[in-house]
Amino acid sequence: MGKSTRLQGELIDVTALLEIIQVLKDVSQNRFFVFAQRKSNYQRFFEVFMRYFEMLGDVETTCPLVKNNNPGVDILSITSEQGFMSQLNGRVGSATFAEYNKYPGSRLICIGVRGAEKCKGMGMNVEKIFPSGGIDRFDLAVQIRDFLIERIMSGKTGKAVIVYLWAKSFSVLKPRVVTLLPASELLGQAVEGADTKTEAPAPDDEPEAEKVERDETKKHFIQETNLDSIVMALADVWVHARIFEVVNDLQIVESAAQAQQLESAIEGLGDEKKSLNVSFKKAGREELNSAMREVFTSTSMMKNKARRK
Repeated sequence: MGKSTRLQGELIDVTALLEIIQVLKDVSQNRFFVFAQRKSNYQRFFEVFMRYFEMLGDVETTCPLVKNNNPGVDILSITSEQGFMSQLNGRVGSATFAEYNKYPGSRLICIGVRGAEKCKGMGMNVEKIFPSGGIDRFDLAVQIRDFLIERIMSGKTGKAVIVYLWAKSFSVLKPRVVTLLPASELLGQAVEGADTKTEAPAPDDEPEAEKVERDETKKHFIQETNLDSIVMALADVWVHARIFEVVNDLQIVESAAQAQQLESAIEGLGDEKKSLNVSFKKAGREELNSAMREVFTSTSMMKNKARRK
């Protein structure tokens, strides 16, 4: 097999591989925008939810899910089980380590075995691991919610902090720290790391017509049960929704990270294709020149033989 034939075969293989990777990259990119749109649909739910809490007015509640003085802290670290997410998982591990040192005596709960291994490798004591592979994300959010609420209500801890991967944009993926519990934002208090899209607008920024409508709604609000029971029930729903949102953020990040890695592979294969194309043309010219030299040499030898005769 000639060199040009071998290079031509490699060129065909690289071209076919490029087409396949381009399709996979387009699929990952489309998944990113689909998941991002789903997340934007949550915002309406959070807005309505916050409006309901505003109807309660300036309430005083003893519900630990909203307000407590327990100094205990649980750190929830959420990582991906996908192999291509190793670098981003490492960044989550570093952010988790910073929070672990920030709250001495805190307890670490990991979502994902890979992340737990990284945390253990950094010297952190992992108290509980929730395997994230092969389980529905909604069910996973329910398990995490039940675990955290049980710890808060039993007095084992007073605060829950989540460290997870967040897609600020398609190209900017970074770890983010959010205070999940106590859910003080439900009573209009600022929370460190809260997503501004899920917060109620400040009173000064609220249109006058909406203020009047909200005040009228408060007048007709009927309280038929204990206020703490209302707050606890709503906080339970709120916590589940927030955890489910955070868990789904991982899907968005995974799609973006996969698309970025496939884009890098496309660039690398594109350079390889150009190099192979140049080598193929060069090899073709060399083989052509070699064939022409053989023809000229053979012709010259035949002429010399004819002259000698």
